[in-house]
Amino acid sequence: MFRVLHLAKPRLGARLLTSMVTGLSSLLLMACSELGAGTGQISQRIGEITRDPSAQQLDLAQLTSFGWDRVYQFEPGSTREAICDFIHAGRNVCGRVIRYPAVPADHQALVFALGPQLTHVELHALAHGRMELKQEAGGLPKSRATLRIRRLSLGTAQEQIVLEPQ
Repeated sequence: MFRVLHLAKPRLGARLLTSMVTGLSSLLLMACSELGAGTGQISQRIGEITRDPSAQQLDLAQLTSFGWDRVYQFEPGSTREAICDFIHAGRNVCGRVIRYPAVPADHQALVFALGPQLTHVELHALAHGRMELKQEAGGLPKSRATLRIRRLSLGTAQEQIVLEPQ
């Protein structure tokens, strides 16, 4: 049975309210995170676009359905602890949010935030394009998240795709 809380009642203390908001934020984050170690849905959509040889850019904002105002990337090999330190996730929450000990060698981690809140974390497959977001102090703003698609020949029949802000 669910219990209905009336937040307008004065007997609900600030500490309890803060605890509830933190708990709800954690649940929301877990619901909007890629909890496993597989490639995320945004990365899959990026792959669909970059496989089109005529595509020259992609707008990251159009590929997302959640609120965010900046995005950060973490390179392959970045540890769970480093990402959790960056997003200020405590030990109790960290293992539920980031399920892998380190970003796999063939992925980057993408971390989306809205104001002070983390809104989404997922793994991005390098096969869909290497993101070169040039970690700015405040992340890449959503307003600058239209990425140019560069295709680099590797000297064989393969090419490397690089995604960078315009």
